[in-house]
Amino acid sequence: MMQTLKKYPLVFLFAAFLLIVSAANLLTPDREKSELENRPLAQRPKLTATALLAKDQENKYTQRFETYLNDQFVGRDGWITLKSVSESALGKIENNGIVYGSDHYLFDRYGTVDERRFSMNIELLGTYLASYRDTAPITVAVIPNSYEILADKLPKGLQNVGQAARVAEIYGALPGGADTLDLFPVMRLAASERQAYYRTDHHWTTWGAYNAYRAFVESRGLKAVEFSTLEPLRREAPGFYGTYFSKCKLFSAVPDTIEWYDIPVSSVTVGGEEKPGLYDAEKWGERDKHAAFLWGNSDLTVVKSENNLNHQEGRTSRVLLIKDSYGNPFAPFLTYSYDEVWMVDLRNLTAPMSEVMARAEFDDVLVMYNFENFAQDSNFTFLNR
Repeated sequence: MMQTLKKYPLVFLFAAFLLIVSAANLLTPDREKSELENRPLAQRPKLTATALLAKDQENKYTQRFETYLNDQFVGRDGWITLKSVSESALGKIENNGIVYGSDHYLFDRYGTVDERRFSMNIELLGTYLASYRDTAPITVAVIPNSYEILADKLPKGLQNVGQAARVAEIYGALPGGADTLDLFPVMRLAASERQAYYRTDHHWTTWGAYNAYRAFVESRGLKAVEFSTLEPLRREAPGFYGTYFSKCKLFSAVPDTIEWYDIPVSSVTVGGEEKPGLYDAEKWGERDKHAAFLWGNSDLTVVKSENNLNHQEGRTSRVLLIKDSYGNPFAPFLTYSYDEVWMVDLRNLTAPMSEVMARAEFDDVLVMYNFENFAQDSNFTFLNR
């Protein structure tokens, strides 16, 4: 035995390593969530005849058990970090679809558009506009993603989809009577003055959202709150690692600080439930800090306030914002230009859109999505139900 051990030491060391790791995996309690990856981890699947015989990979027991083992592997976070360190040492500039830019910025590699989905979403949006353009003025705003605005920070030679031309294509295909908002010059100017997009996340910053808010309300002939007057309400949530970091786990990533504004409002109703304010304060202390804005992505949110700089005695002005998560830091500013701010997230909408449109009279409707989400979102069909 000793002679065999001396002859094949690496084999025995490897076997011992596997034995120790297997024992550790059995003894270590399963985790529900990975703070490093900011996502829920797979739990042990139940062994049933249905799961064993399932034909689709997603529900097949062996596939689900493999995913479970990968997610619950002992020391998973450490192995992920080690992989990031080794790849960085090898000079890699991309991991898991995330590109490493200059000044500690991370960007999405977005080289192709799903043309079928893209065309379908344009058509579905056009149907909605044609159906409701006589009900309220509707504005469409497609937000450029960070790689488009911060192109000077991208690695040389990176071939991503040019968003300006594709947004022009969207706007050009919409039926007459729809207003469009060009946010490309707005975001370029905002980025030249302050940080307009997060380094580690796909969202725009609160500063970026404010500039888009100002452009929108001024296009509607309304007053916008001055950014400087909000300074006494400014708060910070440091240590934010966003979605881009969660995908690539770059060990040298520099965390962001989320700025938010403690804007007073009269009432906030999220999914029919009254909330104490615009933000889920507990989230500021958690990993997914961006989820604090508007309590996440609810189906229908209604905010009422007395901040409206355009208030007219005897009437209530309302805006309906149909949005993705970019709208969450954007919407609080709207309370300074409307009496009521209604928000719909199609991903979670339970009531038909026709019912939402009939529940109140809207002075304005804004359909606002970031470009990548517009091009690939599968929920636009709910606009026309």
